[in-house]
Amino acid sequence: MTHRCQYEVFPNYVLRTPLLSFDAYKNLTTQKTVSNQDFKDICNDPITREALFLASPSLLMEIDRWLEKGITDRSKIKKLQHSILKYYARMTSRCTPFGIFAGCAIGQFGHETKIEPRGLLAIRRHTRLDMNYLVALSQNLAKNRSIKEQLLYYPNSSLYKAGNQLRYVEYSYVGSKRHHQISAVDGSEFIRKILDKAVKGSSVMELSKLLVTKDISFEEAHAFVYELIDNQILVSELEPSVSGPEFMDQIRSVLSGLEKTDEILSVLNDVHKEFESMNDQLGVCHKKYLGLGNKIKSLETEFESKYLFQVDLEPTFNKNTLSNEVMYDVQKGFTFLNRISLRREDTLLSKFKDAFYDRFEGREVPLAIALDTEMGLGYIQNQDTGDVNPLVDNLVVNAQKKESQARNLKWTTIDSFFQKKLLEAHKTGAYTIKVTDEDFEGYEVIWDDLPDTISCMIELINVDGVKKIKFNGGGGSSAANLIGRFCHGDSKLFEHANKIIEVENQMNKDKIMAEIVHLPESRVGNILMRPDFRKYEIPYLARSIQPSQYQLSIDDLWVSVKGNRLVLRSKKYNAEVIPRLTNAHNYSSNALPIYHFLSDIQNQGNRGGLWLNLDKFTEDFDFFPRIEYENLILLEATWNLKKDHVRELIENQEDDIALIDELKVFKKRMNMPSFVKLLDGDNELLVNLDNLTSVRMLLDIITKRDSFRLSEFLHGKEGVVAMNDTYFTNQIIVSFYNSSKLD
Repeated sequence: MTHRCQYEVFPNYVLRTPLLSFDAYKNLTTQKTVSNQDFKDICNDPITREALFLASPSLLMEIDRWLEKGITDRSKIKKLQHSILKYYARMTSRCTPFGIFAGCAIGQFGHETKIEPRGLLAIRRHTRLDMNYLVALSQNLAKNRSIKEQLLYYPNSSLYKAGNQLRYVEYSYVGSKRHHQISAVDGSEFIRKILDKAVKGSSVMELSKLLVTKDISFEEAHAFVYELIDNQILVSELEPSVSGPEFMDQIRSVLSGLEKTDEILSVLNDVHKEFESMNDQLGVCHKKYLGLGNKIKSLETEFESKYLFQVDLEPTFNKNTLSNEVMYDVQKGFTFLNRISLRREDTLLSKFKDAFYDRFEGREVPLAIALDTEMGLGYIQNQDTGDVNPLVDNLVVNAQKKESQARNLKWTTIDSFFQKKLLEAHKTGAYTIKVTDEDFEGYEVIWDDLPDTISCMIELINVDGVKKIKFNGGGGSSAANLIGRFCHGDSKLFEHANKIIEVENQMNKDKIMAEIVHLPESRVGNILMRPDFRKYEIPYLARSIQPSQYQLSIDDLWVSVKGNRLVLRSKKYNAEVIPRLTNAHNYSSNALPIYHFLSDIQNQGNRGGLWLNLDKFTEDFDFFPRIEYENLILLEATWNLKKDHVRELIENQEDDIALIDELKVFKKRMNMPSFVKLLDGDNELLVNLDNLTSVRMLLDIITKRDSFRLSEFLHGKEGVVAMNDTYFTNQIIVSFYNSSKLD
């Protein structure tokens, strides 16, 4: 029995492709080994050199030493070549955007499937300074006495009332790591007076004059305001922002309104112009970047070369369309995964909701008080805490997170079904398990516990001459999350994201959709930075550029439990607030409680996602067959291996003939194809088991491990992204919206 998909597909999709074709990798590894000359040819290619420099300047320096015969030690050369091969595999096979290794572009559903890249000469890119550097620069500029006197200051966005005190989070940097601590001050009349004045931004002079009386001199008032700034009770307009124009543009905009900043502005404007001139070409010499680095040194802010530049690749296409048949197949897969993806009941948010109701019942409580571990509940329930730091106490340490999650996994009837299928496949030696609608007839297709908009990731592949779709599942609080950070460099992506957000606004007309604006670490800002998608924002230890009336302060947010759900309300607007985090940040890792809560509540009542996950069987089966539903591949064939599985390979890796013989035995015993991927969490490394250089690279990695996972690489044959008989791997982000909510 089939079910109509209640979710419609947006007319545009996002195509992600690597810089180079997969044929380039196949050509490199087609022989028994990759020769020294092959490696040298790669390393002398200007585009490859730029990609390597942006990923690792120190690696390119080592490569040049080797090319100039400054490295002769065989083991060092081998290690260096393995690093080159890893990066080359990435730029020919992985579609996840990273530097100029891979990028994304908008496509459109239509009558036919035809994707034709325009080639390397037509590729654009978006170049900017790394947030790691920009945050350090903004801090140094804010300390400059002349600049400090001219800046506007605002209340720290984490401030909240706690009895007669004002509590807030202040931070410091050790290297590039941000360290938070809770601080408190008495809510004196003077402080409250200054904070009220600073809401819309005030200078040091304006705030100082506010305190002058016959008993308080201007000098004393001025020193007091400086003390508030030094203790971060007041923060400047140079406070880092991750929403709105790019942060470098925000810094330039602030400085352009100040006196005696011409020299600084001149450097930043020159760098910006250089970036603009670089954006229409690939293969920029690393010396140009080094020259820019020398120019930037004049700003007297330290940086690491590896963390100075950020680049996004913007491939262009003569044609970029997918047929409506592909769209229908994706809807079919979406519906099937909906049926077999069960809701996880025992979440952090549900535990907090229960604890909140036990403590406060039907009362409404300020959010900051509710999450204060001294006066309220904290957020991470039933976790041991150390020294009491009310808002910082609940930082989650991930050391044993995965292990504890594995212990608490609940067994479901879906698990029983796949366990039975895996056992049957194990007995028969089947490489593929096929599932049907009839296998899950008793399972209801539920649509009301999915996000208003959602994205799914697919890959178009060719398996033994048959066109199939690898369906990687979907999730996220918004279909715009995966593309948010690329919208500054691509106006079409920005337009697509805005269409998604407009649909969400239409579905929630009676609520305030508010963007969470928070910077947990400097470098994370590269992922978090996005345009100001929404009218309202919730700034928290980061600056919002929205007018003050559209900023929802932490002190304005109240929480209660109504109808078995948590309700977040703006006191100022007397309206329910739905927070949104329109980026792909993994916020649950060591997050401050308020940020964690706001990010979690955006998914309240929704399933975590739609996908097939067999990880709980990893210890029981060393092989997961490929799992297919009609023409969709839901899970690629995967091998869960121990070091013993490859012991003969490790022992014979230095002998070409012996290693070739052992590889034949290994591949036959494991029923493994030539092209596989080493799986490392979200990272994947392509390996050609018919190439000894590639195999030795793999063995170097897994020798240090007790276990590892390999999966089949499905793009080994010709594909749909084609140019001049060469083929590119692909990932496609297809976005859905719940059409019933627009009726």
